[in-house]
Amino acid sequence: MLALLTFAATCAAQNPCVPGAVPQAAQQATFAQAELRKASYEEMDTKIPAATSTHTRELKDALTRTADAAFACAGSDANPATLQDTLAKALHANPPQPPGNTAIQNNDPRYTEVLGSYGHNLLVQVSRPTNVSGLIAVQFSINIECGNDNMLLVYALRDGSWKRQLRWQANKLDQISDAFGDFFLTAFLPGQNGSWRLAVAHGTPWCTSRFSVFDIDVLAPGSSADVPRIVWHMRRDYSLGDAEITLKANGNTFDLRLNADEMEFVETSSERRVIYRYQVTDNGVQRIGPIANHARGFVEEWISAPWEESRNLTASENISDLEKVHDELNPPIKPDDKQFLSHGSGPVRACTTPGVFQVEMSSVLETSVPGKSAMDSKGLPSRYFHIREGKDGYTMLSAPIQPDPTCTGPDLMHSAGN
Repeated sequence: MLALLTFAATCAAQNPCVPGAVPQAAQQATFAQAELRKASYEEMDTKIPAATSTHTRELKDALTRTADAAFACAGSDANPATLQDTLAKALHANPPQPPGNTAIQNNDPRYTEVLGSYGHNLLVQVSRPTNVSGLIAVQFSINIECGNDNMLLVYALRDGSWKRQLRWQANKLDQISDAFGDFFLTAFLPGQNGSWRLAVAHGTPWCTSRFSVFDIDVLAPGSSADVPRIVWHMRRDYSLGDAEITLKANGNTFDLRLNADEMEFVETSSERRVIYRYQVTDNGVQRIGPIANHARGFVEEWISAPWEESRNLTASENISDLEKVHDELNPPIKPDDKQFLSHGSGPVRACTTPGVFQVEMSSVLETSVPGKSAMDSKGLPSRYFHIREGKDGYTMLSAPIQPDPTCTGPDLMHSAGN
C-alpha cells in the first residue's frame, strides 16, 4: 500500500529549540500507545479495527512531533547514538530484546513488552547514512498482530539546523498487510549537488502463510516533508521464512536479496534466492543483473519477472523469439482464469562453448473442470534454455524445445546438492 500523506502535522523541526518540548510530545505518544494497547481483537485476526487504525495514526503523529522537537535542539554535529538515547528514554522505547536464535514462551515475563501485539515493543533507531552527508534517519517500529509497522523520518542539515525532509509510512491500516512491516530496510543513493534518493523495501505481515508480498519504493524529497516524491514503485511475492533479507546501495544502484517460492517443490528447498538489483538514473529505474545466485535461479526469475525487466537480460539478436517464449510461459493472470501454468526445473549442464549453460524447464497446463476436484493436466514440450555467464550474472541466449548435443555432462545443480 502506498502511503502519500497529507497531514496537518506540526513541523517542530522548523522552529527554534523549545525546552520541555520533547517530554511533552513524548507524553502524547505514550497516551496514544496506551490507547492502542486497549484494542479489542481476535488473535491471528488480519483485520485491523477502525479505532486501532486511528490510534496508530495518532501515535505516528506524536512520534514525529517528538523527533522534530529533539532535532530542533540538536547541534550541527548531532550524534545519532545520543539522539537515539534521548528519544528512547523519553518514549520508554527499545525494551530488552530476547537473544537471537532462542525459543521464548509467550508468558515469559522478561519479554512481555516485546511479545505483545498492538501498542507494544516500540523501537527507535537513529542512524547517519555513510554515503550521503548531512542526513540523519529515524526509524520507528511498533507491534501489530502477527508483525510490526514502521515509519521513517529523514532530517537534513540546513543552515546549521536540522529540518525534516521526508516522512514515509503506511497511512490507514485496514488489514495487517497494509502495514510496512515484517522487514523494513533503507538505502540512500547520492545524487549531484547534494541531492539524494532513498530506496525503501518493506514486507507485508500475514498470520497464516509464509508467503506474502513486498514493496520497493524509490523516494525523493517532495513539496513537503509529509509528501515525498515517489520516483518508482514495485511489488512482488516473497517468503516470510528465516532467510536473511538485505538491502545495499553502491553509487546509483541498489540491491535487495530475499527468498521467493520455488517453482516446484524440491527435496533440498521450497524457496529460491532472488536478487533485485536496480540502477537509478535520471531516465528511470532499470533492473540489471545479477538476478539470481545460479543458472537455474536465473531462468526461473527470467520467466517470473515482467518482460520489461527480462528483456534487459536477453540477447538482442533473439529478442523477438524470446519475448514470445516469455509470454507463453508467463501469461497474465485473470481473476476468472480456468487454466494455469506450472513449471518444473530439470538438469543444468555446461556446454562446450565456455561460459554457456543449458537449463531444462518443463511446463504443465492445468485446467479446472466443473464437477471435478482435481485439475486436468497436460504436459507441454520442455524448453532448453541457453544462457551465458558474465561478470554481472547471466544473459538469456535462446530457448529451443530440443536439447543441444554440445551441452552434456553431469547435472551441475544435482552435483551441487541444489
